[in-house]
Amino acid sequence: MTESDRSSLIGRGLYAVGVGLVAAFFLVTLRDILNPFLLFLALALLLSPFAGTRGHLLSLATAGLLTLIWALSTTGFLLAPFFLSLVFAYIFHPVVEKIQGPRIPRTAAIGLLTVPMLGLLALALFVGIPALSTQVAHFIERIPALVQSTVSWAEAARVDLLRRDVPYVDEDVLLGSLSDIQPAEVIDYIQARQADLAQRVWAGILGAGRGISTVLTILGYLVLTPILSFYLLRDYDALVARMASLVPRTHAAGILSFAREYDRLLSRYLRGQLLAAAVVGVLTGIGFWIVGFPYALLLGVVAGVFNVVPYLGLLVSLIPALVIALFSGAILLSLAKIAGVFAVIQLLDGAVIGPRIVGESVGLHPVWVILALTVFGFFWGFVGLLLAIPLAVLVKLLLNVAIDRYQRSTLFRGEVDTTESP
Repeated sequence: MTESDRSSLIGRGLYAVGVGLVAAFFLVTLRDILNPFLLFLALALLLSPFAGTRGHLLSLATAGLLTLIWALSTTGFLLAPFFLSLVFAYIFHPVVEKIQGPRIPRTAAIGLLTVPMLGLLALALFVGIPALSTQVAHFIERIPALVQSTVSWAEAARVDLLRRDVPYVDEDVLLGSLSDIQPAEVIDYIQARQADLAQRVWAGILGAGRGISTVLTILGYLVLTPILSFYLLRDYDALVARMASLVPRTHAAGILSFAREYDRLLSRYLRGQLLAAAVVGVLTGIGFWIVGFPYALLLGVVAGVFNVVPYLGLLVSLIPALVIALFSGAILLSLAKIAGVFAVIQLLDGAVIGPRIVGESVGLHPVWVILALTVFGFFWGFVGLLLAIPLAVLVKLLLNVAIDRYQRSTLFRGEVDTTESP
């Protein structure tokens, strides 16, 4: 390298350092208005000269994924109606396809589907929710009696333990503190904070509370979600075709095959499990109502909501049912009613509902589903709950691909790769 080349290289290096320092000061000055979305646009502009290369696509895909995660964590409550609309469009697309025909255009088919859905929504709003609220309020009013019964039982157990003098057991420490509980104070505490608790639960469900009023959030769900669902359903096939056209032609066969398998597993789980959960919830509520068990509607709703995860609805609804039975005054009869209803529901679920509606297993273990719902719900709230199952299915398929490649590798088969490197 000649002296002039060395000087030129040093000059370019100093120039690059100077440009970097100016850019750093520039970004520090704008730090109050910068966000990952703007930085993503700036990165895309800076990388535009490298468009068409593998590194360019990989860099933009990584930056785009990180930007999407940031958007979900910061503005998920605003995006929730969009994701909810996408879920509705995905679930009801096959129904619209069946209704649509030579004499029924797609828009009319969507309208025919909307009418019964609006009827069910109105029934839930004006009949179901008031009845459920009444049962919840009545259950809260009975809390003093439940607490009093628990205190009485604890006191009797403490006296019995004192009489038996069980070794290494301090009866006063174990059960004595329960006798200090005052049922009246408990109900006063709950009633004083009932409105605040309800508001917190409502805000948590809707994703409100991050600088936007609950009213606007509710309007977003009630107004924006149906409108977005309509347009997504109407243009569903065109959107899918457009996404397929963006797949690189060299990898189109593999990617589209993976996408079809993903759609098959996800649709089977979502549509089948949601319908099965609704049927189980309705049958549970009807069953408890027939046998005269209190709070039948409440138990049916709990069973239906949580039965989206297989077997979880049974366990979660069993807990309040047992609590109600223990304080019903006729414990043995109430327990017999619970056993009879749940036995019939589980028999129907295992022999009829599961095989007929859900079909064969998609390989999503209940523990995997609960983990996905817990993790994504914790980080992204309601939007995370909507994305949990699709992402769980995606991770499952990616793991299957990775395991398949590993089992076909020479490392797994114990073979020695004798091919020479070029």
